[in-house]
Parts: sequence; structure tokens; C-alpha cells
Amino acid sequence: MFKKIVLNLFILAGVSMYAQSNGINFQKIDLETAKKTAAKENKLIFIDLYTTWCGPCKLMAKKTFTDPQIGEMFNKNFVSLAIDAEKEGVKLAKEFKVVNYPSFLFLDPKGELVQYDFGYYNPAQFLEVGASVLRKKTDQSDKTLDQVKGKMIGDKIDNFTAKDHLGNTFSSSKENQKLIIVFIRGQWCPYCNKYIETLQNLAPELKSKNARLVIISPEKPEFIEKTISKTKTDYTVLYDEGYKIAEAFDVLYTPNSETLGFYTSRLKDDFTKSRSDNSGRLPVSATFILNENKEITWRHFDPDYKNRASIEDILKNLH
Repeated sequence: MFKKIVLNLFILAGVSMYAQSNGINFQKIDLETAKKTAAKENKLIFIDLYTTWCGPCKLMAKKTFTDPQIGEMFNKNFVSLAIDAEKEGVKLAKEFKVVNYPSFLFLDPKGELVQYDFGYYNPAQFLEVGASVLRKKTDQSDKTLDQVKGKMIGDKIDNFTAKDHLGNTFSSSKENQKLIIVFIRGQWCPYCNKYIETLQNLAPELKSKNARLVIISPEKPEFIEKTISKTKTDYTVLYDEGYKIAEAFDVLYTPNSETLGFYTSRLKDDFTKSRSDNSGRLPVSATFILNENKEITWRHFDPDYKNRASIEDILKNLH
């Protein structure tokens, strides 16, 4: 009888472990690490904010989070965290004004709220919750070239930060000058390299105009070094990790499958490994002038990467 009981316990433990391995993989990392991982892997962040005394919280953990379909969807699309709201999650619960448990926070890689839900959901219901979040992500991030329009004259750009190839941090809010923001596609783009070389002609004029030119690249620091080597530029070139700056200026798009296939096969690692994820997204090669208050006063936005802002037009519009 005792042996039978022990055997049954082992069987139940095995079933439980199998279910958990096929359910959501909750990572034991902090939120800042989760943001970096989400940006790198082009995922969103899912946070199960629970308490130890909450019955529906325990039911979600037992019945819903262990479901194989839930695991497949969430492990593919989210960096998942399970956080005790009364311990390490106190600050988080206060920030998002959480009063119901379990609460589910769906965040983008910048930590901004995409969707909030709470309460018990069975697996089928929670699949739809996850799907609704992913639809929002698609609407926001996977724009085609025809759908991006670029921020308009008069729009104010919130502070953005990024690092150059040497690891120095640039913060737009700390700049008291006008900013000329130039987006490039990468060091593999001959049109971008040629344009950067041309922009050097602006350098002598910038001081008298109280302006600074900053180049925004979607490529990692080691690839930015190639940009600098090829163009011999003295301008600051920033790594737009996670495409945060390109999204802020609404210049980020996903090329069509034919174009992506061409870039991938032709450029290989220069395209597939140069950026923070494998989405294939690129910025439109746009140029913006921001005044000292970080409002857009002029822009050149052309979906055709061969057409760039002229030196004459930039100087003319540096009021």
C-alpha cells in the first residue's frame, strides 16, 4: 500500500513538472533586465502581479499558466515575470495603481503599459487576452513603408537617450542647442554612407547656428564603428537599441518579405546580426530639425531611401 502511494505521488509530480515545462516560462530576472531582453528579442513583457493569499492567483498558476497553448503563445511573444505584489512588487503595484489580484501588466520594452487586466481567466479566455495584446503590438510596431508618416512640424519630441559606439550616453533633454536628427539604415547602405560624407560640409556652419547634428543608426556599436570608418565622420552616431528613437519619430517600418529576403541573402550578417532583433525593421532615411524646446521646426521625409535632405535646405531652415 505504501509503495503504491509513493508511486502515485511520483506520477503526480511528473505530471505537474510536465505541465509546468509546457506552460509559461516565468523568468527570475528584474524588470530592467526584462526590458533589455524584450528589446533584444522583439517581445513584450508580461507581469503576473499576485499575492500569496489570493485564491484566483493560485488558480491561474495551477490551471492557466501551465496550459501548453498558453505556454506556446507567451514564451514566443513575451518575457514573463511573476512578482509578489506585497514583496518585490510593492513599487510596481503603486506605480500602476493596482488594487485587484491577480493583476496582469503587459508592457512594451520601454516599460510603458500596453494593456492591463485582472481576475481569473481560464486558458481559452487568457489566450484571447494575449492575442489582444499582440494585436496592439502589431498595430503599433509592424507598419509598412506606406503606413509610416513621420512626426510633423510642431510636434514635440520627448526626451530620448542612447549610447554611441564608445558607450557614451546622449540625452536629448540635456542639449541646449538645436538638433539635426538624421536617420540612417546602416553601414551596409551605400546611400547612407555617401550622405554622411556630404553632411560633413555642414560642420563649419553648425556652431554659428547653435546646432548639433546627430546620426541615428539601428545598428549595434561594432557596426557603427564600420559606419565611422567608412565615412570618416566626426558627428555623434547613436545606437537606436530597440528602435525606440525611430518609433518616437514615427519612421520605423517593416520591409516587405521580398525586400527582407533580398537584404538577408545579399547582406547576410551585416543585416541579420547588426540590429537589436531579427524583425528586419528599418527607419525611413528622414531628417528632422528640433529647436531648443525639442519641437520639430522642419523635416525631410521621403520613403525613397535614395532621396535625402539637401545641405542647402538644412541650412536654410536652421533659424
